[in-house]
Amino acid sequence: MSESTVSQDVLAAAKRLAERQQLGGASMADIAKEAGITRVTLYRRGETRAAILVALRDELAREERERLLPVLTGPGDARTRLTAAFEVFCAITDERADLMAGLDDPTLNAIYHDPGDDSLTRTEFTAPIVRLLRDGALDGSLRPCADPDETATVLYVQVCETYRHLRREHRWSAKRATDAVLDLALHGLLP
Repeated sequence: MSESTVSQDVLAAAKRLAERQQLGGASMADIAKEAGITRVTLYRRGETRAAILVALRDELAREERERLLPVLTGPGDARTRLTAAFEVFCAITDERADLMAGLDDPTLNAIYHDPGDDSLTRTEFTAPIVRLLRDGALDGSLRPCADPDETATVLYVQVCETYRHLRREHRWSAKRATDAVLDLALHGLLP
């Protein structure tokens, strides 16, 4: 089994544990129990903790790519498409609110963050933003960024985390939170 190949039952179990904010401290026995299998079965399949986190990251990134593809290839200048992409990120954040809260644990940083200090959000998640920032600099709809990769990390975190906080902690409507987050994120990018 390759590092990112994990059975669907184990992946679903990891998601359920994360949604209950238990994945960070879960042992392999906890994951196996949640999946309805034994720990020995996990090891026999080669499903390690690292492989489970990679598979979870791969699935989350794949879901985002699928939702963003129509936006990235759609009509309009880069600012229009970036606005639509941020709206998609807000919708995904709403759908994953419990999961994202459960993944907000230092032991799970490998899912969203590159390793090391001063790390960026993984390119699996920020590549669409980087593309739109570069497109916007070319078509004049967004100001050029000195470091599109770093700017994409700031924007990804700003949009998703601020949106999630406003929805969960302030109990704002989806529309109100989306409008507020997009307004601030996009105004910093205007030429």
